[in-house]
Amino acid sequence: MTAIVKELNEFAKALRKLKGFARSGLVAELDVENIELIEKYQSDLLADGIKLSNWAIQEGSSSINGLIHERLLAMYICAGRGLEAERQLWEMKLVGKEADGDLYDIVLAICASQKETSAISRLLTRMEVSSSLRRRKILSWLLRGYIKGGHIGDAAETLVKMLDLGLYPEYLDRVAVLQELRKRIHLPGNIVTYINLSKRLYDASLIGPCLLYLYIKKYKLWVIRML
Repeated sequence: MTAIVKELNEFAKALRKLKGFARSGLVAELDVENIELIEKYQSDLLADGIKLSNWAIQEGSSSINGLIHERLLAMYICAGRGLEAERQLWEMKLVGKEADGDLYDIVLAICASQKETSAISRLLTRMEVSSSLRRRKILSWLLRGYIKGGHIGDAAETLVKMLDLGLYPEYLDRVAVLQELRKRIHLPGNIVTYINLSKRLYDASLIGPCLLYLYIKKYKLWVIRML
């Protein structure tokens, strides 16, 4: 199982690098056939890992069950399978093995990128007994997951929630959300979201005053507003 985790991890690294080359135009975009081959290879690796885990649980001592679920968790994290990874967190807890807090954060980010609402709600229950520093870290992972998945409205809401709790988001996280909102400013609701978020960040002294430029093509009119 350790070898499968390592292979899934290396495969994920290579895939991220390939996607980066494709975005920069160095290689062609992946076509449907290649995507299907990639998904099949990843699924085959996961299937092998599940078979090994089932065999180990049936034939081995119950004392290693926690370790088996830990390996399954690592497999699903490497494969970006949010719901399956979350299940392994709870399976580990049931057999008396508590996962590291950072693993919960990683799974939360994966679920956020896939907008698995129910899983996100369950994983956020940890915040109720967490320190302010820990809550800030948890919400930062949630925020980055939303950004990665392209759920910018949810990312903006998370920023506002952090401000409401007095947890100042990191500079790069704030910039990433504002930049993505600017790119999609033409989409319904994004102007209001951008304005409201900018005002909240200004009120918290996290950004300076800014000007919003809006061009109405129909009337050939520029509208400028100070925020």
